[in-house]
Amino acid sequence: MTGTRALAVLAIAMTLAACQGSSAATAPNSLTPQSITLQLGGVPGVQRCDASGDVTAVLSNERAQRSPAYDMHATEWEQWKRRGAVQAYFAVYGRTAADCAAASDSSTGAPRGGVMVGLVVQFQDTMGAARNFQSDSTLMGLGPKNIRFVELAGGATIFGPDTGLGTDSVVGRAVVGGAQYFVAMWQSSRFESDFMGYDMAFADADSAVKGMNRRIQGG
Repeated sequence: MTGTRALAVLAIAMTLAACQGSSAATAPNSLTPQSITLQLGGVPGVQRCDASGDVTAVLSNERAQRSPAYDMHATEWEQWKRRGAVQAYFAVYGRTAADCAAASDSSTGAPRGGVMVGLVVQFQDTMGAARNFQSDSTLMGLGPKNIRFVELAGGATIFGPDTGLGTDSVVGRAVVGGAQYFVAMWQSSRFESDFMGYDMAFADADSAVKGMNRRIQGG
């Protein structure tokens, strides 16, 4: 594995290593982080990974497992809640069960078929979501550092309205060690969303991001 590809795998693994939470129920016909984020069927040929879950459940699981990432993640979530965050959902999809395992700490191998991660956070109001986006905060391993990784890897980034996601948005893409790496961050309405795709076709990753944003706009 090349150095740059190893860094990309590490970025995915650091995001998912301790995030083995369970799903939280979603109220029918309501716009929530879980109903907005990545959905089964949104990208053909992927399956939901066990790492998916409500952020509160993920954190509870980290604490129970005495994860070394728990203190940092819990502190981040408390900071986001002080800025008005009320709930969040972390969704992970992989081509195969082995890809899901490889993207977490349950395997030492690299994903072979691709992994996508989506995080959606709901705030009390639009102003709170906008202020938090401008603060460049990280949550559950997702945030501005992923954009910086793309830039350091020599990739391309787009900011603002040209992303198609609104004024407060950024999208980045790079080929890292032969694998396509796609990241997006944006704020729309009372939601802040993050996406990271590893070894997924740019077109599939872009479609997944646009699908998340359409669900926000449709709500």
